[in-house]
Amino acid sequence: MVKHPEWALKHKKKGTELRLINGTYYLYSITSKWIPEKNRSKKITLGLLGKITQESGFVESDKHKLKKAQDFSDNISVKEYGLSSFIEIYLHEYIDLLKKYFPEYWKFIIASAYARFAFQSPLKNYQYHFSKSFLSEKYTQIGLSSSMIAKKMREIGRNRQQILSFFEEFKVGNDNILFDGTDLFSNSKKMRFPIKSKTKKGTFDNIINLMFVFSEKLKQPVYYRIMSGNIKDVSSFKLCLDESGISDAIVIADKGFYSESNIEKLDKEQLNYIIPLRRNSALIDYSPIESGNFKEFNGYFMYQKKIIWYYQKNQNGKRIIVYKNEVLKNEEINDYLSRCETLPEKYDTKTFYEKQYLFGTIAFISNLDANQTPEAIYISYKSRNQIEVMIDVFKNIFNADRTHMQDDDAIEGWMFINFLIMHWYYKIIHQLKEQNLNNKYSPKDIINFLIDIKKVKINGKWYDDNITKKNKALFDKLNFPIT
Repeated sequence: MVKHPEWALKHKKKGTELRLINGTYYLYSITSKWIPEKNRSKKITLGLLGKITQESGFVESDKHKLKKAQDFSDNISVKEYGLSSFIEIYLHEYIDLLKKYFPEYWKFIIASAYARFAFQSPLKNYQYHFSKSFLSEKYTQIGLSSSMIAKKMREIGRNRQQILSFFEEFKVGNDNILFDGTDLFSNSKKMRFPIKSKTKKGTFDNIINLMFVFSEKLKQPVYYRIMSGNIKDVSSFKLCLDESGISDAIVIADKGFYSESNIEKLDKEQLNYIIPLRRNSALIDYSPIESGNFKEFNGYFMYQKKIIWYYQKNQNGKRIIVYKNEVLKNEEINDYLSRCETLPEKYDTKTFYEKQYLFGTIAFISNLDANQTPEAIYISYKSRNQIEVMIDVFKNIFNADRTHMQDDDAIEGWMFINFLIMHWYYKIIHQLKEQNLNNKYSPKDIINFLIDIKKVKINGKWYDDNITKKNKALFDKLNFPIT
């Protein structure tokens, strides 16, 4: 008979049994049943409770956790209520628009968006997460099995025109920026989109190219398009604008985009653009900076409490605008000289003297007319930072940098739901900023606080669970009605 160690035995209770399997201790729930024919009882294993290690003690299995939750819910039902209420009340505009453009699927879209928004859930867990929400009490018989989810994603994705019409509801003025895209990873061999291509990080992988239009005023995306991973040229910009119906967007690309051929293509397609130049570009005239005389500049403006000096030159009908930020200049000088001390094999003062006039500068080539001031062009370009933050949220907060969809229509539907929750995320950002709370709380904090608000069903009647005074005061200040 195997003698078990004390650290394992202390977890053995009545109705359980220890088993040593491949060097690991497991705890099983057991019972016995009397067998009259054999005049003795027979041991019956009811299921795995968890494993036992000397370091961590008893570690409950995920399956047993779910079973306990189910056993508990047979007597008392507890459901998430705060986020469900927030979606129904504060985001009712989106529910109304989904009813308008997706009358057959709006409940499914809300349920899927809830699972993604709250828990960044993969498709296989949509049903579980949604069933724990109070929305599931109102939106029933949705069909969230794995096979139904895939089917409905495809059906939504086939309705590209409905998706476009939905986002047209959010178009405003002439403040749109067309971003030069980002990468999504996919190993699907059933779709035409994933192509082995060079990523933004310079590596090669199977990627999908995602392009979108961003509204400066709304501070959120108003259009997206999925394209093959190897389509990264100017034609893709034109295609996006033609489909979206947005004629006044400004193309903003990164420094690696500039080339004479790309500029020629942009001009041929009559696209407006702001393209940053590398600091060593021959198009940039640094003589005003080298003179050390601010009279050589055309002027300055304030941006985020910093003075930005600028001057511009015209070359072949294009504007080359150079900006100088003294605060950034000092930071870059300090950083470079510090590297000279710590990494002398890569940095030296000789190179520093050669580069000294470049520090704190950024230059653009643009075909925007004189009605767009250098300040307005600078601010438009800086909106790119907000877009990059949005991409970071999209990829890292909502885990949407990789897709496991297996056909083109399904990924279209999946992407629509992810862009929908990006809108929801930005609704929270805007409200935090309006109340000057964005430095204290993140949207993810607010989502988690909302998820913590529950309703409890006892004997067939729902009761509000307790909410902390601190969170109630926060929601009141944000004007988030949780009723």
